[in-house]
Amino acid sequence: MKKLSVFLVCFVLLALVLMSCGNGTSNDEVGGGDEVLGSAASYDDFQGLWVAPQSRYTFTGNGSVYQDNLGNYWPGTFTFTSTQITFVPQQANTWLQYTLNYQISGTTLVLTGTDDRRSGTFIRQSEPTLVAANPGRGFNYGYYYYIPGNVRSGSTVRLLVEPNNTGGFATNYTIDDARTHTEAALRMINEAKRIADELGTVLMTPAIPRPWSTPPFTEPQILNRVAMQTSTGTHARVDLQLISMIDDLREKSRGLGITLETKILINGFSAGGNFGNRFTALHPELVHAVVSGGVAGLPILPSASLEGQRLIYPVGIADLVEITGHAFNLELYRSIPQFIYMGANDTNDPLQGQGGLFIGNEERGIAINVLGQNMRGRFEKSQSIYNELGINATFRIYTGVGHNVTPQMESDIIAFLRSNIR
Repeated sequence: MKKLSVFLVCFVLLALVLMSCGNGTSNDEVGGGDEVLGSAASYDDFQGLWVAPQSRYTFTGNGSVYQDNLGNYWPGTFTFTSTQITFVPQQANTWLQYTLNYQISGTTLVLTGTDDRRSGTFIRQSEPTLVAANPGRGFNYGYYYYIPGNVRSGSTVRLLVEPNNTGGFATNYTIDDARTHTEAALRMINEAKRIADELGTVLMTPAIPRPWSTPPFTEPQILNRVAMQTSTGTHARVDLQLISMIDDLREKSRGLGITLETKILINGFSAGGNFGNRFTALHPELVHAVVSGGVAGLPILPSASLEGQRLIYPVGIADLVEITGHAFNLELYRSIPQFIYMGANDTNDPLQGQGGLFIGNEERGIAINVLGQNMRGRFEKSQSIYNELGINATFRIYTGVGHNVTPQMESDIIAFLRSNIR
């Protein structure tokens, strides 16, 4: 029985890789009718990211990383002849290697297995480009951008902003080391590529840091109160720095013959979800639609008071004029489609334990007074407040999910953004 179980696990893993390599595409359908001319001359021809509808390969030198349609990464190495690729996973002791025939031409790679179910057409994708910090242009941090292969010169498209979230990418992310946060931004944009590929949008991730040094904590990655009150130095008004980055990318895109729509899309989770949700309240004139996940039942309340309690930023918008110099535009905010979600088993609560460092004592007390201690209860009460104020927001709780994004969540995010892209 034990040997049979091991065999079944190995077989499932192998089937995942081989079957997700393709979608049954025949050679006649490659690249929308592009002719496939022949084989690659050397491994240099494979360099970069190759994407199929449900899978992707990253070839670097003699190394390859395969990502299946569930987001799992399978590292290994490959060898090839003039017509075949043989991939050997690192788990070679439990997972058989496999061989695929290939043809390659320009940006199109065709892999053919032993039967049609294992065929696949992969398109070479461009790599994210890093733009260095440019204080003269208004941004003190760098940013990455990515242009999918289906965004052509002459196109007019949306810009999708995926805010940076160093948490989960580094063991010590509460530091002023720009490299750590830049590496996190690269990871973020690489994870978000598949969404941009699906939507046909230009994608940006700003390398915003998380510089906790001494209290009070400046937390630019969530646009907390201290960050918004920081008016000088490197971390001054990060929301305005992002706008300068967007303007910079808009100019770069024009140089490539691509026009970016005036209003942007935002998709963020956890710290990135807070950033997107709060940025939308701060600058509703710039946002076309926004997705905010894992915000711990604390989306900004678009109201100055509730039950006699003054709602200061970021619990509410009572003192936005004092902080930003501009009044909150409720009517414009109402018009923005929002998707706000959380996992039913999420316990990542900034009002509890060490998470309390994310929020000042005054805001924390107000949030507890008006929304309560329980995170799910806060989420549901926030939903009712948004509904009462006529905000165009969809709230969703996912059963059996913690503080993470599942394939179903990502599918729903793509569907929401696609339905609101124009």
